[in-house]
Amino acid sequence: MKTIVFGIALLCLLPLFGYTMQIGKDGMEIEKRTLQTDLGQWNYAISHEGTTAILFLHGANSSHKIWHQQFGLQVEGYKNIYVDLLGYGDSDKPKSGYSLKNWLEGLHGIIAQEEVKQVCIVAHSNGVIFAKEFYRSYPEQVQQLILLDGMLKQMISGPVLEWMKSTLERSDYKEFMANNIKRMPIQALEIRDQEILQQDALNTPKSVVVAEFNIVTAPETWEPLEINCPTIILHANSPYWTDDYVKWLHTVAPAHQFIHWTDAGHFIPLQYPERLNALIKESLSGNRK
Repeated sequence: MKTIVFGIALLCLLPLFGYTMQIGKDGMEIEKRTLQTDLGQWNYAISHEGTTAILFLHGANSSHKIWHQQFGLQVEGYKNIYVDLLGYGDSDKPKSGYSLKNWLEGLHGIIAQEEVKQVCIVAHSNGVIFAKEFYRSYPEQVQQLILLDGMLKQMISGPVLEWMKSTLERSDYKEFMANNIKRMPIQALEIRDQEILQQDALNTPKSVVVAEFNIVTAPETWEPLEINCPTIILHANSPYWTDDYVKWLHTVAPAHQFIHWTDAGHFIPLQYPERLNALIKESLSGNRK
């Protein structure tokens, strides 16, 4: 299951506006909002106000709830935006229409609706792919990237990809995934956080998982890109992050800051929220207007 969690846990807008309230674990009240698109309704949440935003992107089989311990994070001048990508969490789950282009356009629509000038994207796992591709499409809107334990190039071997593909073709896919989700390597997390991860994974339709797998395996996803905005690349303890890969990172983000938390597992936002929040605040302090 570790391979699925990391590997697949790796991948014209018509705005309508609405909101409700939700309380985070730390008592922080966040405002739930919606963006209506031709494909369906995106749900997202905000806290605080600012002309710039911190855009939190979850990974595969996940939702905005993975950031619940960042709901109370406050950086002067920044609005926080916690997104459920279409097909995930509380957002609509249409039967089709999942593509990198459509997901990026949805994110762009949310930023436009919130009327923020630029975003710092904090992305986890497969959210890193969406972050780098959003930068490729809209570089002028990205102030900074903070990338948590995700790939900037295709790192999964051919045999593992074939195995992952075979799981998506199983006739008992739902039962197979439900059993694997119970064995997720999340024992270091609090019970509530384990339940969030398991429920989000069970709530993700197969069509969405297939779409993300297709993004991960598409050559165009990994076309050369140079990221010139300030970038922090934070890795947990994983065999994926070889010395050669760490050296390669300078080719995609020449001026990045690399951080390795050897005591962290993959789910950094839940395992070490206070340490992560301090890192985000420190990294953005120099960007205050």
